[in-house]
Amino acid sequence: MNTINSTKSFRLLIDEKISADVLYLWLKRIFFYVLLFLVSSGLSHYLVSEFGSSDYNMASARYMISALIQSEAAIMAIIVTLSLVAVELASSSYSVRMIDLLKLYNPDFWILMIAYIVSMSYGLFILKSIPDEGNREIDMHISFVYYTGIFSFLILFPYLFRTLKTLKPSTLLNMQAMKLTAGNITTAISSDAADPLEKDPIQPLIDIVSSSMLNHDFETTRNGLNIIGLRSKEIFSNEDLEPTELKIIANYIFSRLARFGKFTLNHYDEDATFIVIRNLELLWNELEKSDKREAILEASSSLEQIGVVAADVNQKNILSTVINHLYDIGQKGLNEDLDSESAKVIDSIGSIGVACAGNRMEPWIIEDIIHDISKLGEKSSEMEHCASLKQAQDQLDALKSSIQLEKNTGYFINM
Repeated sequence: MNTINSTKSFRLLIDEKISADVLYLWLKRIFFYVLLFLVSSGLSHYLVSEFGSSDYNMASARYMISALIQSEAAIMAIIVTLSLVAVELASSSYSVRMIDLLKLYNPDFWILMIAYIVSMSYGLFILKSIPDEGNREIDMHISFVYYTGIFSFLILFPYLFRTLKTLKPSTLLNMQAMKLTAGNITTAISSDAADPLEKDPIQPLIDIVSSSMLNHDFETTRNGLNIIGLRSKEIFSNEDLEPTELKIIANYIFSRLARFGKFTLNHYDEDATFIVIRNLELLWNELEKSDKREAILEASSSLEQIGVVAADVNQKNILSTVINHLYDIGQKGLNEDLDSESAKVIDSIGSIGVACAGNRMEPWIIEDIIHDISKLGEKSSEMEHCASLKQAQDQLDALKSSIQLEKNTGYFINM
């Protein structure tokens, strides 16, 4: 039994710590640099063979190798400085979590460091081994030192290109999205770390999107939210997930998106809120394919949270969209004979209605809410869904009480 658990834990470690995306990225970059080394070495060897001398002057070789090693050491110091500046820029612009991200998802830096260390170490070894009189073997080693030196200069170009590309928000988003997996989510939820956000795979994405939104970078905000939606959709479409695990993951993702939706409303960014709602719609439609009950519950809960805050900040367009979505979900739930879930949807609509009354929203908004609850209540009565019918009656009573309270303080509505 212990062996099975150990094997399972090891497989989980391999799957999540070194995901397929990360492994593919590293293998692709390693293959690129190996190919570059072979091409540059082959071309250098051809040029030396055709136009150069096959014999080296040992004194000149010592001088050249010594200068090459010093140059590589200086370049390596510049590379480290440049990389630290890039990391600092990314972390200060978005989140300190970018530091951990760039350590794992920036193979070019580590490959370049290894290449320079190997090149300098090999050069030092050959420098010490150069005799006073040359021979064929030492000439081959000297040639190889020159080849590695040429390679070390060539790899600066792809490294600089990748570093500049890494600083783009879209690159950081795609890198972080690789960590948004079912395994990482369940690990974060069950983590006993002092800081629960430390292992949260979605929080760094939210950090980037939040910073972009506050900086009025709508494109990055939209791209980040869409990436979260698409990666989450892939998770929901995974047929290997257990029903309980799927519910836990769904609750995690919907709650994070709802929280960010409230954040966008509090900062009066209506466009970002609409993108959140659109991605929530994408997710509950995908979740519905495997668990209709959970899809309705998560949709109603997240939309209710957004709707209540929309009432608090007087965002009428958001309110109208949220209410329409909830009404459609309630109708679908009743058609599917999901009585208790439909009752939850009606409760969510009622809660938003009470918030609207409390914030003295325009009468037509509350009238629309009352109309929607009444229609759902009528359908519940026709289909003999007791829980939904009772919830509709309770919410209508609660709304009338809220309206009456506001009437007494000078807020009138034509009922």
